[in-house]
Amino acid sequence: MHLRQRSVISLGLLVMALLFTVFFYPTAAMAGEIPQDKVRIGVQPGLSGLYKVGFPTGLNITVYNQDQDLKGLLIVRPENNERNLIGPTLSTRFQRSIEIPAGSMVKTNLMVPGDLVNSNSVIQLVVDGKVVASTPIQGTAVNGGLIALSLGERPLRGGIAAWLDQTFGGQTAIKYLAPNYLPEDTIELTLADIIIVDEQAVSQITPKQVELLKDWVSLGGLLIISGGAGTGTGGPLADISPVIAEEQKIISADLGGLRMVTGTMQVTTGKVVQGEVTSKANGVVVVASRSIGKGRVIYSGIPLENLTSESAAVWPVVFGQKNGPGMVDVKMALNGRHLGNDMLGHVAGYLPQLKTPPVPQVALAWFVYVIVVGPVLYFVLKRYDRRDWLWWIIPACALVTTTVVYFMSPAQRINAPISHTLAVVEILNPTMAEINATAAFISPYGGTLNVKGPAGSVVWPGQAYYNNSKKSPIIQYDQAEGPRISFPEVEYWSMRQARATALRDNIGHVEGQLEMDNGRIFGTLNNHTSMNLRDCRIVLGGRSFALGDLPAGGSLQVDQAISKWPVSIGPNQYRMDIIPQPKPGERDELIRERQMLDVALNTMQSDSITQPVFLGWTENPLDMFEIIAAQKKEIDYGLALVKQELALHFPGDKVIELPSDIVNHRIIESRGAYNKNAMGYTIYEGSFTISLDLDRPLPNQSLRVVALDFPRQESSMVVMKIYDWQDNRWVDLPVEGLTISGQELKNYSSQTGELRLQVEKKSGHGQPDKVILPAVSVEGVVGQ
Repeated sequence: MHLRQRSVISLGLLVMALLFTVFFYPTAAMAGEIPQDKVRIGVQPGLSGLYKVGFPTGLNITVYNQDQDLKGLLIVRPENNERNLIGPTLSTRFQRSIEIPAGSMVKTNLMVPGDLVNSNSVIQLVVDGKVVASTPIQGTAVNGGLIALSLGERPLRGGIAAWLDQTFGGQTAIKYLAPNYLPEDTIELTLADIIIVDEQAVSQITPKQVELLKDWVSLGGLLIISGGAGTGTGGPLADISPVIAEEQKIISADLGGLRMVTGTMQVTTGKVVQGEVTSKANGVVVVASRSIGKGRVIYSGIPLENLTSESAAVWPVVFGQKNGPGMVDVKMALNGRHLGNDMLGHVAGYLPQLKTPPVPQVALAWFVYVIVVGPVLYFVLKRYDRRDWLWWIIPACALVTTTVVYFMSPAQRINAPISHTLAVVEILNPTMAEINATAAFISPYGGTLNVKGPAGSVVWPGQAYYNNSKKSPIIQYDQAEGPRISFPEVEYWSMRQARATALRDNIGHVEGQLEMDNGRIFGTLNNHTSMNLRDCRIVLGGRSFALGDLPAGGSLQVDQAISKWPVSIGPNQYRMDIIPQPKPGERDELIRERQMLDVALNTMQSDSITQPVFLGWTENPLDMFEIIAAQKKEIDYGLALVKQELALHFPGDKVIELPSDIVNHRIIESRGAYNKNAMGYTIYEGSFTISLDLDRPLPNQSLRVVALDFPRQESSMVVMKIYDWQDNRWVDLPVEGLTISGQELKNYSSQTGELRLQVEKKSGHGQPDKVILPAVSVEGVVGQ
């Protein structure tokens, strides 16, 4: 009986255990698991799927959570964790912290290199070290071309897409982007080179997006306003438009011969308030343009959908160049933000503040050591019959010498981490400055080195770093704080580098009211920044002029004759005038300044510097990077070069002569060998053809050329010719020079205001001959 009861009880316990295992154990085992079908990720790179290889790209991320509250990391990494990818942008892990409440949808973004997106990358949501959701990143890569966006659908019905494709050989991606899909971050929007707005777009964009577009233009974008949209008095784009739209008028449809059509068309026109008119028809302003910061705004009174691809002569006018589509006025300022274009990396590791022992002192110590330990010590001990002491005296002397040399090193006098930041600050307007910085960090302890960047910036490693455990640097973005970069397993007293791009609204500006008259530049400069600027200069054309120091809140009076400014003989002369070259055999202690100057002048050397550019140096901290160290506060060194274009005004009631080196001209055809200098060209053999816009000798001023004064050429082996547009032939210019004005000048001007000069080397091939360009007299000036 007892055995039977015992069997029943055992069977009951077994059944209960089995039921507990079936119903309760799975729940306990899965309590920490998150079903992947309940958490999903959507991601779109760049601008509605368009992104550029080599440039920072924003990822627009959406996380759908139908499960419990989640807190984790969004991580971007190459698919299958490929470790054979080379380069700092591909060997770095990019991630963002995120919190997703239960039953919610959270949108966020993450800045990553376009190269990483183009390497079959995936984005993962990692919670407690486990991947709970993952999806590949897919988009359309643009490598080396332009991205054009239209915020309205109608402009794309015209011929702009076909014309851009023909002009740039298929290297342009043009797409409609609804205004509500515009990114919120200005740096993300810099992927776009051209943006078109029309009435439909203007009616949808918010005031915040209007400010976004204005900042984007300042950074180098080209904004095309179709049909004068939003440019009426009080309109959202009125303060950046070259024209205030006032009325609609009927004009000839051929636009003064630019189109092979008949009939009439309606345009929106008005008063030109800034910039210059690039097209008129029947006396009505049709197209005008103005520069803002590094970018440009084009006003088109004609809706772009009314211009077909066959309007070949119209499109260059719309884009700001009347003399052909090959020089479309699109400023490729983004090249300076290319992730592979770090011109400061190799000089950021040079810290002149860390004084190493002078070479003569080290050489003297070594010489004394050799003499003392060698013959002198031997003869002294021999004299006193103590040669048996050599066995301990020689090691002792070696130990003392080693100790002295050891403590002479700066590494033994510094026990805190060191940061050294080099930055180029480009002030675009009183409320906006772009800072591009490269920094070197030295860790005296080794281990993990953590660095924090400024809020709202984009950071990435300066080089590819590897270690034995193959741990990658990590860049993490958080919602409230700035990005952080973590370098794992840094060796003792090793260096790491990082780069950053940031936009600041608190830098201030240098206010300048400069005027040019009678061969002089004069005016006042006021420093409205918090930086003490030293060794300030103005660069204009092929000349530079030293100003001295300009303290924070201070001012400087400028009054200089342009003829007295040192004239550069070539591109390298700029930095040689500003920063003297070291003498042969001397150490280049100004290598940082020299390289930073190259970065600042790099965007200006392709064309004439037709606007005064202010340059000044400062050691004031910009707070771009901060080492997060628990042991001791970091030692922070830094140097910044401040750059800003200054306004230049001219008297509006007289004819003045411009120096030839500030006049905007370009080479349109060449063969042989030549090079450019400030006063003209040096030709060795062959020939070249120069184009000068008589209606626009300075890009940012409404000037009109009224006379050209050709000086006597120094060499009889060089022939200069001018093209007669009336007779369609080249005319030789006399060697002794001449002045062309009035009706004669009109004969040498095309319908679009173009003048052409041809220079040919007739003999003495291989020998350098100077070609002096004509002085240009202008009138009808409107200061900008």
